[in-house]
Order: sequence, then C-alpha cells, then structure tokens
Amino acid sequence: MRACGVELVGNEAIISIIQLENGLYDVPKVRTTKLILPDAINTDPIKKFQFDFSQLMKDYKVDTIVIRQRALKGKFAGNPLSFKLEGAIQLIADIDVYVLSAAYIKEGLARAQVKPNAREVGLKQFQEQAMLTAFAYLENQAATK
Repeated sequence: MRACGVELVGNEAIISIIQLENGLYDVPKVRTTKLILPDAINTDPIKKFQFDFSQLMKDYKVDTIVIRQRALKGKFAGNPLSFKLEGAIQLIADIDVYVLSAAYIKEGLARAQVKPNAREVGLKQFQEQAMLTAFAYLENQAATK
C-alpha cells in the first residue's frame, strides 16, 4: 500500500509518499516536495493544480491520499486557500482521499514502535508533518488487518 501524506499551508500542498509492503516502510524519492497554487481566483490555475497533483499520484502509483485536518475556526484556523486546495484534491477521480484528525494521527503514531524522522528517511524538515500523516494512516491500516 502506498499513501501520500499532505499538509496544506497557505497556497501550498506539501507532500510525502510512503509505502508499506510486507511490514517494511519505504520512502521513495519524489520529483517534487510541494505543489503550489499561484492564483486561487481563476479556474484554470486550480484545474492545473488538480491535474498536476493527480498526475503525480498516478506516476508514483499512490493508492490513498491523506490530508492533515486543519481547524475551521479560531486562532489556529486553516488559511482559506488551503481549503480550496483540499477541495481540488478531494475531487481527484479514481483515488481514495481522507482528511485525518489530529487524534487519528496521534493514535497511529502511538501504535508505532519507532516514530520516523524526516531527515533520517531523506526528506526535508518541512515535509515531516505530511510524512507523519501518511505514516500514522498506514500504521492504523496495518493494525486493522
């Protein structure tokens, strides 16, 4: 199973792809670490963002996209553009997309014997939350089998 963890920050979708096969995790090298929506007002840039994201998932044979949930209101609420990105990702055809709560992610990380570190697996530090989201999802999936 291959999952793509996504953290949405402003107009950026930070990604990390992780594969779980035969009880072993693998973090493949990916051609990009984030996708950016340069113009959130017009339709064409949003369609291009969605197409680029979809193509990246097809190229790396991703089964599931998991997005780290953001607060809707309050001091730590997500940027309005990030919700537009989330909608574009959720509407990608032929791939499962889930939005994971902090509690679900925490539960998955608690199951793990070792919590991975972004730098140790060859990712950039800013990809850590996306990686932990995908890792927690895979841990929870493995526990339910």
